[in-house]
Amino acid sequence: PSVKMAARLLILLALEICFLSLTLATSGVDVSQATEPSAFKCLKENGYTFAVIRCFESVGKPDENCPHTIYNAWDAGLEHVDIYLFPDPKRGDAASQVQEMVTFLGKYNVKSKGPPPGSFGMLWLDIEGSQYWSSSQTTNRDFFTALASEAEKLGLTVGVYTSESQWTPIMGDWSGGSRYPLWYAHYDGTPNFSDFRAFGGWSKPAIKQYNGDKTICGAGVDVNWYPSGLSNTSKPLMTHLNTTALQ
Repeated sequence: PSVKMAARLLILLALEICFLSLTLATSGVDVSQATEPSAFKCLKENGYTFAVIRCFESVGKPDENCPHTIYNAWDAGLEHVDIYLFPDPKRGDAASQVQEMVTFLGKYNVKSKGPPPGSFGMLWLDIEGSQYWSSSQTTNRDFFTALASEAEKLGLTVGVYTSESQWTPIMGDWSGGSRYPLWYAHYDGTPNFSDFRAFGGWSKPAIKQYNGDKTICGAGVDVNWYPSGLSNTSKPLMTHLNTTALQ
C-alpha cells in the first residue's frame, strides 16, 4: 500500500508541476503589418497576451503601420507591447536608423516605457537574412554594436531576435550580442526551450518564436512563448521574464 501511495503522490506532484508550468507560461505574437483592435481582442481571448510590433523595415525606413498598431494592441487589452527593428545594414549609418524610428514614433506620442497606450517596452534588434548584410562579418559586428549602442543611448531597453542559423553566417563566432536577452526562432511548434542549443555567447534564451506565418483571428502573426507571468504594464518585457534564463 505504501508503494502505491508513493506512486500516486508522484503522479499528483507531476501533474501539479505540469499545471504550474502552464499557468506561468505566457504566449504572444509578433506582427509586421497593420493589425486592428478586433484582431488583438480575439487574440487575447485565445490566450495571447503580448505583442511585438515591427517599427522599422529592412528597406531602411520606419514602418508606417507601427504607431497605430501599438495603440490598437493596448486598446485591445494586451498586457504588454514591445517593438522590433529590422535594420538595413547595406544603407549604413546604424545610429541614424534607430534615431529615425524613435523620431517617427515620437510624432505619434509613442515612447519607450511610458504609460499605455502611447508606449512600448523593449526594442528587439532583428538579426536575420544574410542577404541584407555585408559579406564582412567584422563590418556586421560593428553595425550591430552601433545599433545597440545608439538604442541604449536613447534610453531603450535592447534585446536580440535571431537564431543560430542566422546569427552565425552574419556575425561568425562572436558573442558581442550576448549581454542582451535572446528571442530565438525555431519553428518546431513546441512552446518550450528543450530544443535550444547555445550559440553566439547565449547559454539560455528569454523568448522562443515557435510558429511562423500563421493567420489567427484574421491577423498574420508569428507565435511566441516564454515561461513566466506578465503584468499589465509598459515596463520592459524582460522585467517580467524569468531572469534565471538570462545567465
